[in-house]
Amino acid sequence: MLGYRVYFNGNKFVADNTATEVQTMPCDSPTSWMANKKYADKAVETHNEHDLKDIKKCKECGEYFWQTDEERVWFANRGMKAPCRCYSCRKKKH
Repeated sequence: MLGYRVYFNGNKFVADNTATEVQTMPCDSPTSWMANKKYADKAVETHNEHDLKDIKKCKECGEYFWQTDEERVWFANRGMKAPCRCYSCRKKKH
């Protein structure tokens, strides 16, 4: 199946201009796939307005991942620091 990739490039969210084969991404990846270019452009606009503060860079693998306010609160309520590693790296560690 073909789709338009929406991803974080280190500064902001961008969308590919050509459709490519959809790939499976880790659950906390900021990369997503849209069926058409119009939806991809709308997702980029929305993410750049609201979600830039939720993107973190994994200190182990260097990939970007989502870290929501709810997740930060969950860790803080348990007296733990918010994760600095992506989900995949955290799973590898255990």
